[in-house]
Amino acid sequence: MEQTEVFRDKLILLLQDNSIGLAYLTPLPRGGRLRGWAAQEMEQALDGLAAVSPPEEAAAADPIVGNGCFAVGRYAAAAQVYARILAAAPEDSVARFNLGLAHLRLKDPARAVAELTRVLEQQPDMAEVRYQRGNAHDDLGEPETALLDYAAAVELAPDYLQAHYNRGVVLARIGRHREAVAAFDRAIELRPTLSNAYLNRGASLDELELHDRAIADYSTAIDFNPESADAYFNRARTHYYLGHIEDAVADYTEVVTLRPDDAEAFNNRGLAYDALEDYASALEDYGAAVALWPDFPAAFNNRGAAHEALGNEEAALEDYLTALDIDARFAVAWYNAARLYARVDELSLCLEYLDQAVQLAPHFAEDAAEDEYLGWVLELGELKRNRGGRA
Repeated sequence: MEQTEVFRDKLILLLQDNSIGLAYLTPLPRGGRLRGWAAQEMEQALDGLAAVSPPEEAAAADPIVGNGCFAVGRYAAAAQVYARILAAAPEDSVARFNLGLAHLRLKDPARAVAELTRVLEQQPDMAEVRYQRGNAHDDLGEPETALLDYAAAVELAPDYLQAHYNRGVVLARIGRHREAVAAFDRAIELRPTLSNAYLNRGASLDELELHDRAIADYSTAIDFNPESADAYFNRARTHYYLGHIEDAVADYTEVVTLRPDDAEAFNNRGLAYDALEDYASALEDYGAAVALWPDFPAAFNNRGAAHEALGNEEAALEDYLTALDIDARFAVAWYNAARLYARVDELSLCLEYLDQAVQLAPHFAEDAAEDEYLGWVLELGELKRNRGGRA
């Protein structure tokens, strides 16, 4: 019994020191769990308690044990503890709330909604329950219902930072960007140093075509979190769109420094080098992109275009065809291959590939008519068809 109390007291101290909670759980942000020394100490206390306390004893239904398990990511074990508590005391709203959170972490949002709804029947004014049920509805793919819960949470607790922030994320995801900006505005008022709020507000501002304001937000996000590869990535993409190509190159360089396995960043930096007519650097980046992601059709297509710009027609065609092997519906690769076949006088192949491109993306018919290589091929094809009709 004495050892049991020693381990339990250690759990209590760790839960308090790390703000996890002794009753209602206070989850770490972004689905996090304890790491490092604190996690090791928690694991040792849990394992020690299990060794000296048989499953049928009280520790098996001890909320302190459940919270400790939750803190280190033993969510199934935590759920078992809370379920045992509820079997003996079905009206225990603390255990039911914590069980709902455990189901959320176990990727079972439907059960989380069910448990949290029962908590709300007992505790209708708990903003935290509304917020967590909103998260569960969001995980279920029910954004409108999630928004209702987040709205209820902020009505109950106007300074509820996470509810404002998550509301902004969901609004942005469903395309309601003006409302999303307002939600992120409120989150920033509550925590002016919250890097991700600036990052996400910037993304919504971009969608609203307020690109200069978006760049300012990405820059502020980077100021508060210089390791934010996403902020550099978004700012690079906006710089590219605005024609600030050298700035785009600089930002994508930061992305691949922070995230060297980001195939899309290498591909996009390649596009920026292409725009600067630095085709050698573009080829290097496209090569890095396809090495990281061998099934990346856009990178193969882009590398083909760079090869073509340098006069390497055989390598260009190989890349276009590889892009089509990966994705037969990748219209631009059909179009580029058609252009290349036109350049080397493979007219039947040119028309075959162009037909595929136009079927997938009809605008290529107009592009082809104005293209220096494809225009005369189309005229020749039309002439042959007319002659065939007269014959």
